[in-house]
Amino acid sequence: MNIKFLFILNDQIPTEPAYVANTGSYIDGALNIYLNETLYFHDPNINLTEFAVQLNEWVQKVENGLRQNMNYESINRNEDLMNFLYKGNDNWTIYSVWQMFEPVESINTESLIESVNKFLTELNGGLIEYNYDFTLDKFKPQ
Repeated sequence: MNIKFLFILNDQIPTEPAYVANTGSYIDGALNIYLNETLYFHDPNINLTEFAVQLNEWVQKVENGLRQNMNYESINRNEDLMNFLYKGNDNWTIYSVWQMFEPVESINTESLIESVNKFLTELNGGLIEYNYDFTLDKFKPQ
């Protein structure tokens, strides 16, 4: 199974104190996740940087050989919004409380990491393009 992340970054830099208080890292936008070209997840107003930081931390662990579940926990919700669950044999399943269907296939580690890294790279490029003070570069290992 293949997975693809598509996003639309909010190009209005937030200035309200509630957003700025969170070290400027509350940058939202729309996120769609497709499994085998079928829309699996849609959130029109997700904190993209919060999601990306957690994904980045998880992907670094996986790239270093640790097969640990990814549980996206939002400061705005009392439950995980998304999980990548390791099923063994270098295969993962995806689960979301907002999923549009139950996936029947698993995703291999290489495909999942490649798609996540592509999303992180494209999001970081968008943050730079819109001149946000916050970018994902500072979370990459040196």
